[in-house]
Amino acid sequence: MSRRLLVVLIVLGVLAMVGGVAGGLLLAREPGGEPAVAGPTTIPETTVPPTSEPASSASSASSSSTTTTSTTTTGLRVQARVAERLEDGVVVRYDASEPISAVLQWGFGGPSGHQLQFPGPAAKGSIKLAMARTTRPVSMRVTGQSADGRTGSSDVISARRLLRRVVLEVQELTLDIPNGTGGIATAFRGTTFTPLGPGLAGPRAVSEPYAFPSTVLGAGQRSGPLALRFFHQVRQDPTRTRVVNLTVPFPRSGQSTLNRNVSAIGLTAHLGLRVTVTVS
Repeated sequence: MSRRLLVVLIVLGVLAMVGGVAGGLLLAREPGGEPAVAGPTTIPETTVPPTSEPASSASSASSSSTTTTSTTTTGLRVQARVAERLEDGVVVRYDASEPISAVLQWGFGGPSGHQLQFPGPAAKGSIKLAMARTTRPVSMRVTGQSADGRTGSSDVISARRLLRRVVLEVQELTLDIPNGTGGIATAFRGTTFTPLGPGLAGPRAVSEPYAFPSTVLGAGQRSGPLALRFFHQVRQDPTRTRVVNLTVPFPRSGQSTLNRNVSAIGLTAHLGLRVTVTVS
């Protein structure tokens, strides 16, 4: 082998070794090259809710919308009526489409100014409005609130307590005057009549029939006094007077008669009475 050929072979061997190292360096750099090529190009879906509207916020908004709708559209029905009229007031009853906390609003001329709370909550109930001291009609309305805050009210109703009126008629009245002169005055529920005397001579004086005006009885009143004032004078003696109260019973309604003889200071009154009680 010539020396020149040997040199050529050595040079070729060196070049082969250098080429292998360079190729190895290129292979080591390729995996860390272009990231877009090495990794995927899409982002997978996530279970984290969007920050603009968390799951809890969406639920709260839905609940608020439902409450507003139910408050606006109540669907609550309330009816009221006078169940009973009594001598000392009225009993008011209500019926509602569901249990409510109910209040009776009332007043003169309109259902305002006063109120009473019904027992409850309940779908129906009743309450007594005491009116023993007035004969005027009262305006009333029942208002109610359901457990979820919805409200409703009944129509306005008007009523007054049960009134019993009494009229006392004196159909017969004679006065026995054995001596001297006499007379009698009668008073009933604030009105006074003097049908006989004083100063009438005996032995007997007779009155024309008369009647006391109609008046309203108090609650539960079943009787009242008829006051009889006797006047009697004998000769020149001073005139003597005395008042005797005669109890007059009142029927619950309708008519009754009463015959009584009442004596005082030497005189005797014979009375025939008729009592008439009307209810309205």
